[in-house]
Amino acid sequence: MAIKSENGDVEGRIKIATVSAPDIDATYKCYRDHFSYKIIEESNVSEEQAAAWGTPKMLGRRQIIAGPESGAEVYIRLVQNDEVPEYEYLKTYGWNAIEITVKDADLLHEKLKDSPFEIIGKPTEFDFSDAIYPMQAVGLSKELFYLNQVRGNLPAYDLPLAQSFVDHIFIMVLATPDVEKAVQFYVDAFGWAEGNTFHIPYSVINNAFELADDTKHFLCMSCNGRVVNNEIDQYPKGTIIRPRNDGMLEPGIAMTTYMVEDLDKVNVSLLSEPTTFSSAGYNGRRSACCIGSAGELIELIEL
Repeated sequence: MAIKSENGDVEGRIKIATVSAPDIDATYKCYRDHFSYKIIEESNVSEEQAAAWGTPKMLGRRQIIAGPESGAEVYIRLVQNDEVPEYEYLKTYGWNAIEITVKDADLLHEKLKDSPFEIIGKPTEFDFSDAIYPMQAVGLSKELFYLNQVRGNLPAYDLPLAQSFVDHIFIMVLATPDVEKAVQFYVDAFGWAEGNTFHIPYSVINNAFELADDTKHFLCMSCNGRVVNNEIDQYPKGTIIRPRNDGMLEPGIAMTTYMVEDLDKVNVSLLSEPTTFSSAGYNGRRSACCIGSAGELIELIEL
């Protein structure tokens, strides 16, 4: 039987999405005013954290951990970072979107029209399922959100119904040059399963690269049992390695943190020896980081 903690943490659960924020206060204000996210904790990046992330120049930077009004212990961490002017969202490999469960995508769409968020996709029905009804918007730190009204489960997967108007992260979206290699990384490194594969027109990718509306792209899921944690997208020619400042976190969505049952059993090289942190999300548990096949920074917290 899989280990499960009192707060719902299980193997493969997304715990934190980390966003590099050139203006951390303005970015958090958007989350507060339009997502009703609350500050859980504020601090500065410690020497131990900076070393664990492989980003020594992040030492001392402000960070805010924010969580949804529902109280779900799944967080967005904002870290003050220098701007990288040449970074464009949806044009680079790595973590490209945060998918959040919401109660009413149509109403949220209306509310975000008069906000600092840039709406890049209105709520749209999917041909293959009526269980998900998403919209897409970009925040002030060039972080892309898929704001997904969950209406029920899929045949192979359980999806979380929102308990607040904008609730918690439940899927992270990764851009890769090789979807099969990227999925296999998560299977081999953590023992997760390869989920369903789709070959579909993908409007946000097609719009970003000025492709025909009917251009199809491969995407695949990684999952633990009936719980999906990643959507892994094959990105087209013209996608580049994400630019970054030396010794610092990548711009945009910089890192995803997952729960794992045993750090000693993961089949991947860690950036440093596991260490413990007392802050929100960690709660004194061991953690360490590694790099995925698309260059994505991954943090692991032990159950």
